[in-house]
Order: sequence, then structure tokens, then C-alpha cells
Amino acid sequence: MRIDDTLTGDDRVERYELHEPPAYRFEASRRDFVQVLGAGLVIAVSARAAHAQRGSRGGGRGSRGEGGDEKLSTRFHIDSDGVVTVMTGKVEVGQGSRTQLSQAAAEELHLPMDKIRLIMGDTGLCPDDGGTAGSRTTPANVPQIRRSAAIANELLCELAAKRLNVERAAVKSDAGVYSAGAGKQATLGDLVDEKHFNSQFQAAAPKGVTLTRVDEWRVLGQPVKKPQSEAVVTGAQKYPSDIARPGMLHGKVVRPPAYNAKLQSIGLDATKKQFPDVTFVHDGDFIGCAAKTSWAAAKALDALAATAKWNTKPHPSSDELFEHLKKHATTQGNGWPRPRSEQWGDGPAKLTDAAHKLDASYKVAYIQHAPMEPRAAVAEWTDGKLTVWTG
Repeated sequence: MRIDDTLTGDDRVERYELHEPPAYRFEASRRDFVQVLGAGLVIAVSARAAHAQRGSRGGGRGSRGEGGDEKLSTRFHIDSDGVVTVMTGKVEVGQGSRTQLSQAAAEELHLPMDKIRLIMGDTGLCPDDGGTAGSRTTPANVPQIRRSAAIANELLCELAAKRLNVERAAVKSDAGVYSAGAGKQATLGDLVDEKHFNSQFQAAAPKGVTLTRVDEWRVLGQPVKKPQSEAVVTGAQKYPSDIARPGMLHGKVVRPPAYNAKLQSIGLDATKKQFPDVTFVHDGDFIGCAAKTSWAAAKALDALAATAKWNTKPHPSSDELFEHLKKHATTQGNGWPRPRSEQWGDGPAKLTDAAHKLDASYKVAYIQHAPMEPRAAVAEWTDGKLTVWTG
């Protein structure tokens, strides 16, 4: 399970793990968040939407829904120490998005990477950027964060020009310092500490912005140290399997022996008596248990699974799989908004008129697009808010 992916399953067993809406940590309101960070300004910049994925089964404002509504905002918090916090609804699941989104902000704000902090996937703070899926973070959100960061930098330059009493064109920004020659300069911290910083900043919003040219990039496209890499190397990084919460239970799920298998019977009552300290859940074809330790849950699961009887259907062997898929192929799209079959032009007519014709068949090995690694996640409900730790 990934907190920001829209993953679905067709049978009941899969729904319990994958069908629920994305879950995030609702830790604080935006006001509480700013109070915790200290002095500074939250900058909200509206930008043209960048689609995260198709919205055929729902999706956030960052994806295209049936109504075609497009809205995406990138938010920054600028602290008095010159650190800029970037908030995004995207999440890091090993694809490097934390690094590249930090680079995008650093490039257009003309800041070093160590002055950028990223908050990802917190729905109490971050904009709805749509799901993290389909390799769309790079083409969709890097340009959007670049544009918003460039707008923020332009506003800061205009603010610096007022402070230094010079024309905007005279101000250059570099590494959090805004200079205008002849010893005139102001730091990002100076601008944040301005008495009327908030009102001046809001009034300075420009109508357009120019992005840094590729041949002038100093951060994007360059090898950089991965954020949080030290924590990963030293073992300080917390993974879901490291999380321990007060009163936490460890859950295990009985898996059916084959795809589309239906539960016929299970010795639930007898297993409950054998493991009185374990909580069991039985809902249709879903059977699971939860205990104070993963070992206790695993033992109860093994005992419970041994009593289960399933009705299974025959499945094609590997040798029969190609013909089976070819015979049962569909052009209906399986829930996608467009059919899988797309044709242009008059193919049969062109083949009839062709001077030379080639006829051949090709078989490609079937590859299942599914994870093979173990999955772990921790969920906690507190005061109507859900926090999820996941891979």
C-alpha cells in the first residue's frame, strides 16, 4: 500500500489492503504549522495544473476528473534563518522525487540544496497534487514547482529592491543574498524580518515569470547529495517495520491459494479458543487477525489458514497463457477512460494496395506488473485523524 497511489483490486481480499482512499497524516492546521516553524511567511502561488494521473477512479485536484477541473498550488514557508520549506502532495517511495523536487525549488530560488526542506504527502499542510503514480512526478510537478519558486524569487527580489531603495532590475539573488552593487545587500532573513513583510509581499505579486535557462542551471541536472541520505546510511531512517506506537497491533491476512478463490468454510471458532489474546476479523472472503506481536499474529494465522477450505477455479498453465490472453483480450479498457485499441487510417485498404506484403506473428513473454517484495505499513487513528507510515 502506498499512501498516495490510487490502487484498486477486483476481488474482496484485495480491497482491504488496496481499495481504501489515500491516507495521510493530519498533524496540525496551517496556523499551528507556521507557529511551530517560527517567524516567516507562507507563500501560496497559484499555477497551471499538472496532471498526476488519469482520474478515472477518482483523484485529487491535481489530476483530471470528469469535470476537467484543473487547479494546483505550490506552497512555501520562508523562515528567518533562510530555510525554505516546500510542501507537496507527492510522496517519496524510492524513485528520488524528494531529491528532484528539492532541486527544482533550489534552482529557481537560487538557493543551495541545504536551504530547502520538503514536506511531502501531509494532507493537513500540502496541496493536493494528485496521486504518486505512473512516473508523473517528474514531468508534472518539477515544472510546476520551478514556476512557483521562480515567482516567489521574483517577489523577493522586488521586496529587496524596496528595502535597498533601488530599481528591481538592479537586484540579483544568489544563495539567499539579494544584492544591488555598491555594498547594498539584504539576506533572505532580512526580508522575512521586515516589519511589513507580509503586506508588501502580497502586493508585489508579478503577472509573469521567466524560468532559469537549462544552460544556466546550477542545481538541476547536477549530481547532488540525496536528502536524508545520512539517516539511511547510519540506520537512523525509520521504516514502517521500525515504527512502534502505543497499543499497536500487528495484523496478518489469510491469503487465498489461487486467484479468484472463494472461501467455503473456516474453523474460526476453534481458532479463537486456541488464541484468546488474538483479535480475528472475518468479513466475506476476508480473514485476518491482529495481535500484540507479529509472532503471535503469525502463529494464529498459520492455525487459522490450516482450517480454511476454498473453492478454486482452474487456471491456464504457463504454456497456455499466451493463447488464453489472446482469446480473452478486451478493447473496453478495463476501467480506463479510453479503449486499449487505437487505430488511425484505413489499414485494410493500404494492405490491399501494397506492392509488398509481410505477414508475421510475434509472441512476447507475459510480465506481471505487481510488487514482489514484502509490504509493511502502520496506521494510527487519533481524534478522527489518520496517520500512515508506509514504504
